[in-house]
Amino acid sequence: MKQFAGLMLLVLIHAVLSGCSTLLRPDENGALIVAPYRNGIVLDGKLNDWKGIGFYEVTPENGVFDLEDTRANGPDDLCYKFALCHDEQALYVAVEVIDDKIITDNTEKGDTNAQVWKDDAIEIFIDGNHNHSPNARYKGCPELKTGGEFSLAINGAATSFWSGWPDSFGKSAYWEGIAVALKENDRNVLRYECRLTWKVMGGNIKPGDTIGFTIGVQDDDDGGERDHALYWKAVSPLCWKNEGGWGDALLERKK
Repeated sequence: MKQFAGLMLLVLIHAVLSGCSTLLRPDENGALIVAPYRNGIVLDGKLNDWKGIGFYEVTPENGVFDLEDTRANGPDDLCYKFALCHDEQALYVAVEVIDDKIITDNTEKGDTNAQVWKDDAIEIFIDGNHNHSPNARYKGCPELKTGGEFSLAINGAATSFWSGWPDSFGKSAYWEGIAVALKENDRNVLRYECRLTWKVMGGNIKPGDTIGFTIGVQDDDDGGERDHALYWKAVSPLCWKNEGGWGDALLERKK
C-alpha cells in the first residue's frame, strides 16, 4: 500500500510539468495557496527547480473571466497553471500558459511601461497588507504602497505602473522576470518566472505571513485589444482592482 501511495505521488508530481491537465492541487476548492519556503529558484523559464511544488490549474471552467472581455473557447484556446514559493527576500511566481496564438503587436521587449494588458501576458496582483480593499487602483491610492499589479508580456515587455514602483522591472531590489515561448506537442507553451521582493509589498512581509494574491492571464488572438482575461480568483468586472475577490497566499515558514 505504501508503495502504491508513493507511485501515485510520483505520477502527480510528473503531471505538474506536463500541461494543463491533472495537477497537484494542495487546495482543490478554496482560495488559499500555501507557498513553500524554497531556496535556489533560478529565473530561466525551465521550471526544473519547481519540482515538488504544487501547481494550480486555471481553465475556462474553473477560472474567472473579466466581463470586459469574451470567454475563451476552451482549454486549447487558453488555460494555465501557476505556483508560488518564497525565500527570505522575495516571492517567486511560475506560470505556464497554453495558448493557440501568440500575439505581441502592442508591446516591445525592453519597455518597462508597456501596454502589456493588450497582448499575451501575465498580471500578478499583490495585496501586501491583506486588507481586501474593494478599490485598490486610483492615483495616490495607499494600497499601491503594499502591492499592486506587476505585468509581463511573453516578449519581455513589462509594466508596474499600478504599483508604488513604476518602471522598476528588471531591478533585483524590486521585481524581475523572464518569459519564454516554446512549442510542445504542436501547442504553444508560454512560460513565465517572476521574483517580487518584500519591498514591493511594503517591506514588512516575512515567512509566516499571509498576503492577498491573484493572477490573470491576458490573451490576444487577433491583434489590437486583448480578447480574454482569465483570473484565478476575482470578482468580475473589477478583477484588477477589487482585492476582496482575490485569493490568499500563506508564506510557509522555513522547516
